[in-house]
Amino acid sequence: MQKFTIEPTPLPGKLVDWHRFLKQERTINDIVEEAHRNLIESDKSQVYLRFLYAVHDTQAVEGTMAIDNVEAARMIREYARDNGGHELAQEKLGTIVRSLNVVLKRYHASRKERAQTVAGEIVPNDEP
Repeated sequence: MQKFTIEPTPLPGKLVDWHRFLKQERTINDIVEEAHRNLIESDKSQVYLRFLYAVHDTQAVEGTMAIDNVEAARMIREYARDNGGHELAQEKLGTIVRSLNVVLKRYHASRKERAQTVAGEIVPNDEP
């Protein structure tokens, strides 16, 4: 009896030969997440994270969390402009703010979640 071995399909040796088979392209939330992660690792991280820190308006750099959100979005857009015409370079700040809020929820780091977290546990409030 002859033994057959089935060789697996070889892997491409060059990146150009790799093809992704996704049904969905990257969303703006994915693009904002990439910029967010890069800003956290940049030399501007202290300023950027300070805009995201507040969970109450009294803690906000600019006096309200809404304005701090816009300033964080502005930093994301500037990052995009400074890094080769990234897709976000011409995006509206309001759109970036909404996407950034989605990104923060992905990491359980939204302002609401952090405001309701005590010792690592989310404590729901009584408000409807």
